Amino acid sequence: MGTPMNGLRDMKAILANERKVGGAVEAVFLRLCTGEKYRNACIVHIDQLGTHYYSVGFVTEQGERMIVNVHDISVISAPEHKKIRELNNAAYKREAINEKWRYLQRLFEIYEGSYTVHFWREAKMIIDDIGVDALSPELSLLVSNVQGQAARTA
Repeated sequence: MGTPMNGLRDMKAILANERKVGGAVEAVFLRLCTGEKYRNACIVHIDQLGTHYYSVGFVTEQGERMIVNVHDISVISAPEHKKIRELNNAAYKREAINEKWRYLQRLFEIYEGSYTVHFWREAKMIIDDIGVDALSPELSLLVSNVQGQAARTA
């Protein structure tokens, strides 16, 4: 179960700090004023000019990216901040896991041989966000080796 969101300001804060807090914002459904209803919509962007929000970008269950004016939105039902592995929107979940996986792999390449506390915190947060099942066998082995090295040096 995710953390409930109270409005666009909360959603924008989560999206702006995604690298620090991980996860994604998913609503049970998003309905437009025209009556179109999108189940498990993952909100990926909120545009703001000054104090006014003017558009919301989201990904549908079919993987379609949509940007709508906030005045065209009738309801955003039960939006929650969830870990990526907990998302119901399979299309966005797959996309987000692939993106985080590539980032994690690059992180291991950059820090190879000199794993710092900051590196380990970020890697652990990413692994917790996407789930261990999403790791490739090579990356799982690398994570295990790094954990073993960290335990021996601590």
